[in-house]
Amino acid sequence: MLKKSVLIISIFLSLSSYSKEQIGLDAWSDIKTSFNWLLKGSLEQFTTQNNLYYAAASVPALWYSFEEDDRLSDHARTKSIPKQMELAGDFGVVLSFPIVQTGFYIYGRSTKNNHHVQFAMEYVSSMYLALAESALLSLVDVHQRPDGLNLSKWETGFRGDSSFPSGHVIPYYGLFFKTLQFYGPYWSIAPAILSIWTAQQRVRSGKHYTSDVVGSFFLMAFASEGVRKAAGYSKNHSFYKWIFEHEATLSVIEHKNVYGPKVVWKF
Repeated sequence: MLKKSVLIISIFLSLSSYSKEQIGLDAWSDIKTSFNWLLKGSLEQFTTQNNLYYAAASVPALWYSFEEDDRLSDHARTKSIPKQMELAGDFGVVLSFPIVQTGFYIYGRSTKNNHHVQFAMEYVSSMYLALAESALLSLVDVHQRPDGLNLSKWETGFRGDSSFPSGHVIPYYGLFFKTLQFYGPYWSIAPAILSIWTAQQRVRSGKHYTSDVVGSFFLMAFASEGVRKAAGYSKNHSFYKWIFEHEATLSVIEHKNVYGPKVVWKF
């Protein structure tokens, strides 16, 4: 596991292999800041209130997925895998390297657009946080893959034997969450579609169960919100702010000796 963790961190810090003179003092500082957000986000994800709602949604979703995994897997593997799904699934490995983030970062720096720079930094931090957590969770013996044949080194070399959760889909989920946060719902449509295609490809190919890709969705949601809180950025998209950045309180309500949850959302 130590080798896997070191490799994940090495990928995250791949830009740091250059000297400070080559990448610039600003970039060097931003790499360290992004890594700091990863560390802080790993704790903040358990304190940010938005993740209470993700947690509430994850319980029934994962319960149903685990209960129906065999049936859903058997049904999915009878279906064909269209070319676009296959390509999206294969490209998930490529996206686990900081290619998109580096492109946005360089473009943002060259155009002096701090919004693009912030997007790149938060995306890389949250994605590698979720990938590291995925590798750790895979050491828990939840279940084996539906089909353990013809696995590549990318599918076995960075995780334990359990297929829960899927690491393949995390880069796409991360792109969806951070695009929604920074650029709004319309720009997030494309990464949402790619996320769905990749999740379907993983299940139809027998490499993962439905619960694996569902678990990764909530794992990435938690990491994204944890890093967002750690970064403290205030210029997120208005739609995202309307949904996620309003004060909410969770308490208990009582009526005629019947108790239930009470959520107050202040707009």
